[in-house]
Amino acid sequence: MTDRLGVGVIGTGGMGLRHAVNLDRAVARARLAAVMDVDLDRAREAAAGSGASVFTDAESLIASPDVDAVIIASPDPTHAPLATTCIELRKPALVEKPLAVTVDDAADIVEREVRVGERLLQVGFMRHFDPQHVTVRQVISSGGIGRPLLFRGWHRNPPEPVPPTSRQVLVNSAIHDLYSARWMLGQEVADIFVKGTTIDPSRSDQLDLQVITMSMDGGGIAVIEVNKDSGFGYEVGVEVTGTAGMVSTPPHHTPSVRRDGEIRQSVEPDWLARFARAYVEELAAWTGSVLDGHPTGPNAWDGYLTLTAASTGADSIEQGGPVALDTPDRPALYTSEG
Repeated sequence: MTDRLGVGVIGTGGMGLRHAVNLDRAVARARLAAVMDVDLDRAREAAAGSGASVFTDAESLIASPDVDAVIIASPDPTHAPLATTCIELRKPALVEKPLAVTVDDAADIVEREVRVGERLLQVGFMRHFDPQHVTVRQVISSGGIGRPLLFRGWHRNPPEPVPPTSRQVLVNSAIHDLYSARWMLGQEVADIFVKGTTIDPSRSDQLDLQVITMSMDGGGIAVIEVNKDSGFGYEVGVEVTGTAGMVSTPPHHTPSVRRDGEIRQSVEPDWLARFARAYVEELAAWTGSVLDGHPTGPNAWDGYLTLTAASTGADSIEQGGPVALDTPDRPALYTSEG
């Protein structure tokens, strides 16, 4: 493999296009080698000026000899089969969340990777690379607040054109917060309880404002608010309380403006703006890990366990109470810290 990783991007929606642009312009050890989308014009637009090959078939891109590694940013139902193809062809891949649509499919991916005996997949939990979240994690890891006891997270989104279902709130949005709780506390989810309400019944009858409470297997507690119709913009933050103190992400880094008897501060419009730097850091870390042969970051096991927690949260809504998780033993392949 050369000193620059040839990366193929599958899917050129908002997330795939962002990855393609970052690979072409912002990641020194990578080059955009190929782009795939079923919409040929959109694929060509994403590849324009980069010299990347254009595909309309994902499997052909993965098998291309010019592609050293793959980013899977296509619709959710394609994640598991395309990740499986990457494992079969021994092509490292960054898979956007969720790893799979069903827990069984995610477990199957883990089993396949374990049989191969090589960590080939990283899952796109980009907060793992966000400077604010990284700083909080470093304080916790250094013992700066003592033993962590309580994770509080908030995740507020502007309304989407098509309101999500109650389950989609968990699997497509809250899944990031579930990963953060596991990562920050260094504990796994023991049980989960989800309560929700509907913000605007004229738009949806689903639970688009949810409060998630989790007991963790190390004695910690996690409480997460997820709002999919905030009406003001995009906001994410965490606060962790320990036996000796507390650490939290800072408030918005946009400037405060004082004028006409008011104090105003702008809020990011969406996740692409809020985590712009995190996406670059994520690709840089992933590229380096592939080239150097040292897998890092959220792995397939993280994708499986976090999806399990999200799916169990959906069960909690239906059952009206806490639901326990039966977490299997972590395979040896995933015991090293990423």
